[in-house]
Amino acid sequence: MASCNQTQGVSAADEKTGVSTSLSAGKTAHEIGRRRFVELLNLVREPVAALSTEQNLLVKRELLESLSRRAVYWMALVLFGSLFELKHGYWLRTPHVYLLFRTAWIFGLWGLAAPTALYLLTRTMALPKHAGDNAVERMHWAWAALIMLTSLWWAAGSFGLIPPQFQYSGVGSGRYGFLELTLISDTFTVLLLAPSLRATLGSLVLGAIAFGFSVGEILLIKRPGMFDWYIGQLIGYCLIAWVLCYNQKRACVKELILEEARSQAEAATAEKNQFIAAISHDIRQPLTTLGLKLNYIERNIESTRLAEDVSIAQRQVDAMEGMINGTLDICRLESGTWSVEIQEVVLPSLLHGIVADMQPLAQVKGLKLKVHSRPYLTHTDRHALDRIVRNMVSNAVRYTPSEQGGKKGHILVGCQRRGNLVKISVWDNGIGIPEDRQRDIFKSYVQVDNPERDREKGFGLGLSIVQGLANLLGHELDVDSTPGRGSRFSVTVPFAGRIPPGLFEVHTVENGDVDLTDMVVAIIEDNSDLRTEISMRLIEHGCYVVAGESSSDVIEQLRIEALASGPHFILSDYRLKNEDGIAAIAAVRAATDASIPAVLWSGDTSSAVLKKVAASGMKLLSKPVSEQTLLTLLAKHRPKKTSTEGR
Repeated sequence: MASCNQTQGVSAADEKTGVSTSLSAGKTAHEIGRRRFVELLNLVREPVAALSTEQNLLVKRELLESLSRRAVYWMALVLFGSLFELKHGYWLRTPHVYLLFRTAWIFGLWGLAAPTALYLLTRTMALPKHAGDNAVERMHWAWAALIMLTSLWWAAGSFGLIPPQFQYSGVGSGRYGFLELTLISDTFTVLLLAPSLRATLGSLVLGAIAFGFSVGEILLIKRPGMFDWYIGQLIGYCLIAWVLCYNQKRACVKELILEEARSQAEAATAEKNQFIAAISHDIRQPLTTLGLKLNYIERNIESTRLAEDVSIAQRQVDAMEGMINGTLDICRLESGTWSVEIQEVVLPSLLHGIVADMQPLAQVKGLKLKVHSRPYLTHTDRHALDRIVRNMVSNAVRYTPSEQGGKKGHILVGCQRRGNLVKISVWDNGIGIPEDRQRDIFKSYVQVDNPERDREKGFGLGLSIVQGLANLLGHELDVDSTPGRGSRFSVTVPFAGRIPPGLFEVHTVENGDVDLTDMVVAIIEDNSDLRTEISMRLIEHGCYVVAGESSSDVIEQLRIEALASGPHFILSDYRLKNEDGIAAIAAVRAATDASIPAVLWSGDTSSAVLKKVAASGMKLLSKPVSEQTLLTLLAKHRPKKTSTEGR
């Protein structure tokens, strides 16, 4: 019995559970159905219902302004349509009262629509920004009333046309034609008056009443099928007008919500930037004091162990100060508070100052850091350009090893003119950047080769600041990098002129080096790595290099740079992609000067190549060509006097 009772209890419990599950499922299905019904209603109900009073007023104001513009277009169509109907319509000619009716119709239409529309348009444009809901509604009703009255007056013109029982053949001849013309033109009514449902429906319905009195009786009696067709067409227009009107409102609401969200996001960003800037400023003060105090203690302490501890503390303070300064600069750029002053900047002094400041860091790493500047003036902000180039040089020093692949690490800072622009470049033979990561390096706190977040490698803010300053100044940034071979970071600035020769002192040549200052050399080499390497070496010694992978590239660059004299020497590889070196040199000579000295280099020393080169009269150097060989060769052909004006 106990077992039976227990079984019955379990069965009853199961039954209750099943009923509960069924009720729960039914309730869930009911809730889903109700939610879907509400979503369906949201698609068709008034879209501004969920807005605040202020937002609702903004939407109404926007719709009123749109209606005022479109109503003027609609009035123009009605007025010019009345002239067409006046000329081509079949008007009743007897008795004389119909002639008076026609005159009153056309003058009444023009006298009512045109002046009133211009008056309302002026009032709408003059509506104060702080106007309330009542003022906006009154103007909306005024436009709707004018449109409805104009439609009624337009449709009343059908009473002066030939009735249906006397209808002549031809579209537009009498009341039938006038009705059909009006129904066709209602397409423009629906489209143009979409911002106002009351104006659109009022225009359609009031016009239909006038036509009903003029042609409705005949249609009902003699052509009931046409009557149904016209009524169905009118209802269809009303439904389309309703859909377009609420779509217009929804578009206004969506735009308003997006604009408000954008404003809130901008306000939040500005508040965040202001907060970070304030915090950064407040923290910098004690850090500066602490850094100075540690520096003083480090200089005057006698204990070696304590000196090491103080040195460690000093490095931590320097790291914190560097990060805070970078963060503060990012905030200034994002908030738009970084002010610039565009002026003429002497490029040589700026570049030499940067390299002089960075030289100790480069020497500590065993890097060779050189600068080759030109006597150029640029139009830019000196402080911002200094920050851009300084960050690029600092980045090159940080990521260039002292030795890689048997080559000593070196960095070159140089500039070359490109027409009315000057391209400032920082070359290095460091680790390079993969192509798929080159866009990421300008983002804040992104570092390609620092997954462990080593502070000795920086914080990933330098290039982000470079990008921000370049955007602020309108300068173009360029990156060319190959992993394992090095990188070239460039910024292009406007060219403002040249420094007079007597005021420019050349600092690019070291003792014992070959001085090739202002010698223009054209390099034709289709291997980009070799082309870059040779260009860097020659630029270090003062050459003005124009390099390309083909003769056409070099000729185009010479044309763009508008040099006062053609190249003084041409260096070309023999085997190029689309031509040989002999043809390439001949093309450059033909475009510039046939007497320009040139030399070829090649790794191919076959008899056929040697015979062809010998026939051309050119000298052939076998790869690899040493730097000293090239410098000695160029020094022999350096012009005694160069004309640098206009470069």
